Amino acid sequence: MSAMSEKICTPSLQMEWSQAPWDAAVCGFPVLQITSMKIQGKNASQDMQIFEDERDRLGAGLVSCRLPHACMAESMLLEDHGFRFIEMVFQPEIDLATFDGNISIFPLKIANAGEIDLPILQDIARTAFHNERFKMDPRLDPGISDQRYQNWVVNSFYHPTQDLFVIYNDDQAIGFFVTELLNASTCYWHLNAIAPAAQGSGLGRRAWVSMMNYAITTGAQRVHTSIAARNQRVLNLYASLGFHFAPPSMTFHWARPEGCQ
Repeated sequence: MSAMSEKICTPSLQMEWSQAPWDAAVCGFPVLQITSMKIQGKNASQDMQIFEDERDRLGAGLVSCRLPHACMAESMLLEDHGFRFIEMVFQPEIDLATFDGNISIFPLKIANAGEIDLPILQDIARTAFHNERFKMDPRLDPGISDQRYQNWVVNSFYHPTQDLFVIYNDDQAIGFFVTELLNASTCYWHLNAIAPAAQGSGLGRRAWVSMMNYAITTGAQRVHTSIAARNQRVLNLYASLGFHFAPPSMTFHWARPEGCQ
């Protein structure tokens, strides 16, 4: 059976993958992401060789895969082939019709970012994320994670359908949100952060409430996002604001030993 570049479709295994050029840009080697996977027969492990041959042909140094939490057979197949569990991910969502606006909370100023804001927002992105998968995988250089989030901020500024917002406390930029209006009704929060110096003072809650109220003014009916389970403080914030949580997903990494540092 010959190797395929993006898909395995056999009686035992259905699997698709793609390259992640935005991650390759900071890692310095090709990065792949498995986007779907389903075991259908007893020869799934043997059929994984199709993917491994293509992975090695491309010289990939990192492969990620995110699976629904109930896909235990698929997760065990990944582990049999050198993948390691990295994180559990939740996707908080709220129907904005149920949100009372938290009118007792004094809102923070929200503004569309300009190019002049990018350096400070990149600095916040570089220092604010400590619980995400690129930072937590001990096989990866921690600097990869920091650069990845800095790039994410800049890319969102130039993205045709995403918006980059600055959060101000008085005249000081203390955080940012990357958002996108999906299907004319769902405001998806791709990435958000509060500067480390501003954390622990209630500004995070004010920022989240301010952005929820802003979403309402744009006509959004719900807010949806994604967060690592180990980020307990922010998970508690979402729960306190009335978000509900769908079943989580599991993230796995395969890393080539000589291609991670």
